Amino acid sequence: MADWLESKFTNECYSAILFLHSLDSDTTSGDMSISWHLEAFAKTFRNKFSVPSDVYVVPTSNPLSTLPSETLSQRLSQLKTMMEGLKGNGERDWHTSIFPGVFKGQPETAWSAALLLLKGVALAQTKEFVASPRPASERMPPKSPGVRLVLKDLVSSLFREFEEKERNRDLDAIIMLGQIALEFIPPEHPQRRSTLIDLASLLSERFEQEKRKEDLDELITLKRGSLECMPQDEPYRQPLILELDDYLSERFQREYSVVDLEEIVSLRRAALEGTPLNRPKALLNLANALHKQFERQDLESSLFEAIRVSRAALALCVPGHPDHSLCRNHLASYLDTKIRQKASGSSDIKQMIKKAVSDKIQNIPLRLLHTPTGVLCDRDAQISRFEGSPQYERLLSLASSLDDDQIEAEINNAISEYFEYITLSHRWGSGETLLRDIEGKSIYDLDGTDGLVKLQEFCLVALRRNFQWAWSDTCCIDKCSSAELQETIGSMFTWYHRSSLTIVYLSDVPNSGSLASSVWFTRGWTLQELLASKSIVLYTYDWSLYSKIYAVNHKSDPALLEELQNATGIAKQHLTNFSPGMDDARSRLQWASRRRTTRPEDIAYSLFGIFQVHLPIFYGESAQNALGRLLGEIISRSGDVSVLDWVGKPSSLNSCFPVDLSPYQTVPHFQLIPSDSSRRNNLDFEKAQKLYSCLKRLPRARFVNSKLTLPSTVHPLTAIKPQGSPTSPSRYTYEIQASRLRPLNVTLPVELNDSLDTYVLARPWHPKTLEQQTGRDVDVIWKILEQLEQPFNALLLKRLPHNEYMRIACDCTITAHIQDITSILDSEVLIPEIV
Repeated sequence: MADWLESKFTNECYSAILFLHSLDSDTTSGDMSISWHLEAFAKTFRNKFSVPSDVYVVPTSNPLSTLPSETLSQRLSQLKTMMEGLKGNGERDWHTSIFPGVFKGQPETAWSAALLLLKGVALAQTKEFVASPRPASERMPPKSPGVRLVLKDLVSSLFREFEEKERNRDLDAIIMLGQIALEFIPPEHPQRRSTLIDLASLLSERFEQEKRKEDLDELITLKRGSLECMPQDEPYRQPLILELDDYLSERFQREYSVVDLEEIVSLRRAALEGTPLNRPKALLNLANALHKQFERQDLESSLFEAIRVSRAALALCVPGHPDHSLCRNHLASYLDTKIRQKASGSSDIKQMIKKAVSDKIQNIPLRLLHTPTGVLCDRDAQISRFEGSPQYERLLSLASSLDDDQIEAEINNAISEYFEYITLSHRWGSGETLLRDIEGKSIYDLDGTDGLVKLQEFCLVALRRNFQWAWSDTCCIDKCSSAELQETIGSMFTWYHRSSLTIVYLSDVPNSGSLASSVWFTRGWTLQELLASKSIVLYTYDWSLYSKIYAVNHKSDPALLEELQNATGIAKQHLTNFSPGMDDARSRLQWASRRRTTRPEDIAYSLFGIFQVHLPIFYGESAQNALGRLLGEIISRSGDVSVLDWVGKPSSLNSCFPVDLSPYQTVPHFQLIPSDSSRRNNLDFEKAQKLYSCLKRLPRARFVNSKLTLPSTVHPLTAIKPQGSPTSPSRYTYEIQASRLRPLNVTLPVELNDSLDTYVLARPWHPKTLEQQTGRDVDVIWKILEQLEQPFNALLLKRLPHNEYMRIACDCTITAHIQDITSILDSEVLIPEIV
């Protein structure tokens, strides 16, 4: 190659570095570092500005190397990571690219790598010549107008030479040579057609071996290009049409694209315009494509044409002709379709199916992985696969044999079964596979990160369990779309709940390990996934069943359910039969209080499904703001004021809310006062009835515009007595006396002033207290009084201007005790607005 370069480029020209990197040595060792070699190479230049910045790296390996393929793949991955670190590293900004193969001594591989570099050099030199700010007379032109022509001749010659090689050839490298040759051959050049055909032949060989979608797509493009270059009267045109037809049909069987089907119909019409050797067979091929067009698009005209064309084929085959029975059967099949369509209303049943499918997919994830192929499918692709399935064909065939109710039941059962899907619950790790990484590809054709291996293993588990659809939160969400993120977070609880099974992957639990030690139990999102999923199966780090428990649902195994309860602190009835909503809100907050999320605001978003709330998602807002909006929604919708029962730092959104979930780790506990009905006779029933009526009229607490309107019974402070010296500059202890309460001590982060009318102790009122009472009015009133007599955790409120209040956070719970039951009758009711 050096000899060839010196003979063709005699003057100064644009340059780049071809770097051969051996994978046989450890990539991470110091003397194998690319940056070390490049810096050493750069020092050989007198002028540092003349050092080439473009580096083309070619991985190499000794043909006799005994290294396992897994080791080579790992080192190739390390090499790619090393190259990413070169940009902006040290004094120079290296522009690196890597050859998509490994050189093992084959000359075709060497020339493929070299020509990719030369192509880049030629393109860069041309751009430099065009973009140079110097006068044209001073610019150095490319090394002859024929730089591209010289490269074309070289690459074409090499392609021809290696294409004819029969043994020990690198097919990938030869295909790459053909692709480079095609780039340098102008569209009008007579050599272009033969290159297109020869390259397609090589791709066809690789496609037969590997069945890669990318090869199939390129084959179709090459065959189209060959047809465009070929005159109408060219003898090879007819076979070429048939070959393109075959590859389009192959892709149609994979993707069910209507566009491909339309092109197939056009090609089969074109084939008939020539003089096919077997005209009846060509007519039947067209009829078959038209029939598929009718099935896919419900075009009656296509069905009628299929019948007409198959009749023409039958007319050419007299009895005794080899294709007579084939033509007869095709015609009979198409006529049967027409009769069934008229008799049973094929269009009607298709509409019924379409509506049922539409209803179904509205309640499943936006994207699902198709486990047999490893391809990510959006909703349109999911529908296309269903309409090309045997289940769809069976439903259409039932139209004439069942009544409407039976058909509807069959449709719903078939669709529910077809769209069953499985979900993954896991701890996110490094190198997770995202949507853009697999779009348009099969995950089984890719290799790389631990995240991809996890995704592949998950899909294989799904496939072995007879699920053809799978969902993972890594690659099935377009995280660049805020609208999709909003929909996904709002629907995720439902998606896990409606999945047939959730696979829980515990990457840090060995086969004999403890369930509770897994970090999975400390993550925010996994709480929702555990509670929402009706059925789960746990897998350990190597994708073995946890504790070798083969139950179809690990929640149904008593011993494992006990482990789950111990690990989460959640009662078994909630683990097996959880209902989302506001009931017992404080317990639900306690379950989440020790969990964490990577993005702070997600700790609130991950609870939206558990509380069944739908709030806007604002990534970038503070965690306390997100949590405050959630708590405000809980209070406004349920009136449950138990979420205000906490000790800690207040939120900047509202002083009644905590800054995070950690205060909910503590469960409030009171020593209840026993009931004593003998005291009823000494009560002023008229005053008790008046208090009851007042409480009955109180509205539910609500949170609007960062203000909490909180109906309460209040106890104004009557004395504030400092207790000793402050324990620290920001800690003050007081004995507080309030009307109708026993004296109590509190430690606060702020100093109280002497103005007694500034402060009140508040007991938030929950309307549910009244809703739970039944019986005679006198009995209900007595039960309310007994409840109000019980100890409670009070809120210390400070009055602000404009009749607003602020809660003063305390270092401990302010547990208040009523003086006696008669003092309750004088309770004051207030509806403060707390900021």
